[in-house]
Amino acid sequence: MKRRDDAGMRERPDEGPFVSAASGDDERGSRSIDWAALSHAVAPTALRHRAIDVTVSTDNRRYERGEPVAITVEFRNRLPVPIRLRTDSPTRWTWAVDGCREASQVPPVMPDRPTAFSFSRRERKRFHRRWSQRMQVADDEWAPVDAGTHELSVRLARDDAADRGLVDRTEIVLEE
Repeated sequence: MKRRDDAGMRERPDEGPFVSAASGDDERGSRSIDWAALSHAVAPTALRHRAIDVTVSTDNRRYERGEPVAITVEFRNRLPVPIRLRTDSPTRWTWAVDGCREASQVPPVMPDRPTAFSFSRRERKRFHRRWSQRMQVADDEWAPVDAGTHELSVRLARDDAADRGLVDRTEIVLEE
């Protein structure tokens, strides 16, 4: 037996009382919700910033001179809902050694196009970098750093990252 849908005046098979009026070939189809966009619109800004945990770590605390330093950066969404944070540039996060972005004293050329850093619910994003214990002092020149204690830091690419708790730091010791 066939039934007519009064709204669309089309025939569909009678498959029971709980069959959806929108079939797979219907152009209206089933609609999906963009949960990340919804949570971005609904979640307060302060909550979104507190939801993201930023950590930086190294494989050792002490390194011999010239030994590469393995850096692990992790961003974790602590909430069971998707979170999206705006960043000031297409580079969503940066790392630094003693305040020099990506171990470089040469100012970076960064576009001023903001973008977003998106996280699924409870998502972890892990990145690995390797630092050769050198600082870039010119476009084509790198110099070794002195022995002693050095600070490695990671931050979201936002001017207010420190105020929002989106920064982490660790110290390493380079031995002679």
